[in-house]
Amino acid sequence: MFGNMKEMMKQAQGMKSEMTKIKKELEKVEVKGSSSNGSCVVTMTADMKTTKVTIDETLLSSDAYIIENAIKVAVNKALEEAKDTSAKRLKSVTGGLMDNLPGF
Repeated sequence: MFGNMKEMMKQAQGMKSEMTKIKKELEKVEVKGSSSNGSCVVTMTADMKTTKVTIDETLLSSDAYIIENAIKVAVNKALEEAKDTSAKRLKSVTGGLMDNLPGF
């Protein structure tokens, strides 16, 4: 019985180590999201840190609410891409075991 527990602890430690490695890799993976017409593009890392926001000059002459909406759409798409990328990478280690745990 205790031998089995020892093996489980060893596997858990290996999984933790692999997840830490993947989280570090996600800091370097870039994803993008853009507004529907491409006038605003948000670039972020797969660990959800925004690295760049590009706004087309033609958009800048628009009303504030149009600019705000373009930014909102681009950010949300980039976040969705970051979450998907992160989930796929982590699932390769956990086999979906941690899909519903916050922070993973």
